[in-house]
Amino acid sequence: MVRQHHENVISNLEMGVRFYESVVETNGYVPFHWHSSIELIYVMSGQLIFKFDGEAHVVQAQQFIVIPSGVVHDVTSTANKALVLQIPLDFMAQYCDDPANLNMILKAPTDESYQKIVGLLNELNQINTRQKAGYLFDFGIILLMILKTVVLKFGTAESTKIRQDTSGLKDIITEINRHYTEPLRVSQLARKFGYNPSYLSRLFKQQIGITIVEYLYELRLSELYQDLIKTTLPIKGLMQKHGLTNERTAREMFKKMYGDLPKQVRLKYHR
Repeated sequence: MVRQHHENVISNLEMGVRFYESVVETNGYVPFHWHSSIELIYVMSGQLIFKFDGEAHVVQAQQFIVIPSGVVHDVTSTANKALVLQIPLDFMAQYCDDPANLNMILKAPTDESYQKIVGLLNELNQINTRQKAGYLFDFGIILLMILKTVVLKFGTAESTKIRQDTSGLKDIITEINRHYTEPLRVSQLARKFGYNPSYLSRLFKQQIGITIVEYLYELRLSELYQDLIKTTLPIKGLMQKHGLTNERTAREMFKKMYGDLPKQVRLKYHR
């Protein structure tokens, strides 16, 4: 069951940052969540789609994206390999003012500073993979070069209204993530969190980029997909498990999301 909303970054290196290679062998979906860190994701192969600020941002192979701290985002992916660098705010605070409110300008892959970071991320991965004597010195040097480039070339203190207002929906997203299998309704969520239902629908669509109903289906269908490839339990029972009571609509939206019907996905992994 989906439980992930706010993620605290746990460093895996002594200097206080987290860096790892992520390998995902199937299509995937990570529900809306946020970090207390600056996050860089460099796609080595495959494709990732991030939704935040009401827009979808497609990241292809040999491209990266920077997600500012506190930004509510989800991730849809094909099978992929990616490098993930998470820099906690307390680490950032040693080198720049007010990192919690630092926003990022999305730049074209042809930009000189963009290509510089691509090269540095690849170098960082080589250093971390080989781990020769004294590698943490080299890792630290490259890390600070990445951080300096990100802050000076991509960072901005300016904030969009969407970014400022998104924080008001975090409690609602947490509620949906926790109770996605239940028959949640917009009116129910609006009443619990003190919104007018019509206003909440418009606000969610504007800030998140999809409707509450669409998000519910994305959560339910992504969990169904994982159960299809990991278990041999009956499809009908799995739909009920994940709150997909309208089987016809669920199949239609599943095919739109994954390109195949649930039965076809099951056959691919369980012949």
